[in-house]
Amino acid sequence: MLAFLKVPLSWGQILRRTFDEAFYKDNCFGLAAQLAYYFFFALFPALLFLVALASYFPVHQLVDDMFRTLGGYVPREALTIMTDQLRKISEGKQGGLLTIGVLTALWSTSSAMTAIIDTLNTAYDIEEGRPWWKVRLIAIALTIAIALFILLSLALLLVGPQFVERMLGTYLGSAFEVGWNVLRWPLLFLVASAGIAIIYYYAPDAEQDWVWLTPGSIIATMLWLLASLGFKYYVTNMGAYTATYGAIGGVMVLMLWFYLSGLVILLGAEMNAEIEHASPYGKDEGEKVPGEKRKIGPARMRAWMAERKRRGEKPPSSREVKDLVGEPPADLTPPTPGHPAPAVEPAGTATSAPVGRPQPEPARRPQPEGVVPGWLIGTAVVGAQVWFAVKSLGERRGA
Repeated sequence: MLAFLKVPLSWGQILRRTFDEAFYKDNCFGLAAQLAYYFFFALFPALLFLVALASYFPVHQLVDDMFRTLGGYVPREALTIMTDQLRKISEGKQGGLLTIGVLTALWSTSSAMTAIIDTLNTAYDIEEGRPWWKVRLIAIALTIAIALFILLSLALLLVGPQFVERMLGTYLGSAFEVGWNVLRWPLLFLVASAGIAIIYYYAPDAEQDWVWLTPGSIIATMLWLLASLGFKYYVTNMGAYTATYGAIGGVMVLMLWFYLSGLVILLGAEMNAEIEHASPYGKDEGEKVPGEKRKIGPARMRAWMAERKRRGEKPPSSREVKDLVGEPPADLTPPTPGHPAPAVEPAGTATSAPVGRPQPEPARRPQPEGVVPGWLIGTAVVGAQVWFAVKSLGERRGA
């Protein structure tokens, strides 16, 4: 894929740049903690909205089946908090989808999506230029779309054989059901990847192309599965959060799982950005529209930004930039199967763009004297956690 997009880097270099950008420049550890905070406070309104939305689906116990599927990846303590709250919501009276309570829950849930929008803008090295009400409407629309996407996909996965047989009007036999049970897990992976790609496409304040979103969404899904399974194994076999911290232990486990989930979403976005920045067909760093720096020019762009700042306005949105620069040049159009890529002029010509040039490895930011690097603090915390885990495991085996 890198060769198809003419990315002059190997996967090893892409990974190295991704981690350097994520952990040394964009502080993804702090951004993931921010996401975990918003995820936690949006959890219970999200459950209320899901229950109200699922009541319109012709699949009984759809939300319960969703959490049973999620139980294979999520630690028991975190799942218990969600299912307990879900049971309380289910026992209450449901007034439909357009009640004030459900609409308030939707507004509260969209705060988590707003946090994702802010952090993805940071991952793509751009500033938000859209008005606040437009950002909130996009967050609400994405929240509804992802909720519908999850419920529809899960309903299809659960009742797929019955649905296909009803469409064809014939019984396909037990072999089809066995094959479906095997195929539904790869389908679930593709569904999760597609959901993440939808967020990557619509959330940032930038003109996106689906070709740049595929690698990061797949990597983010793989990392989420591995991180969730690994964290579940750790909590089940080594951690003793509930025994040590009591009732607050479940909350800690849930927050840690949210933290890991937010981190892998950001890492996928960082990888997408690095691949696009290195390709001659993608946006350059800090661009919202392909060819923005070439058509506007750095000096004019700085003057425009300074004038907007002097008037107390926000930075220009991707729509404003696109209205100014028009359609991207033909040599910045990503290739597609069956359509050969246009020739990219070599660097040094009069019309050569600054994007896509082979870039040197980014230098790490110098650390101020007397300040302990963040990665060293993180390593110490992880090391201490591993030591306590091994000690706890040894005490359990000795008991």
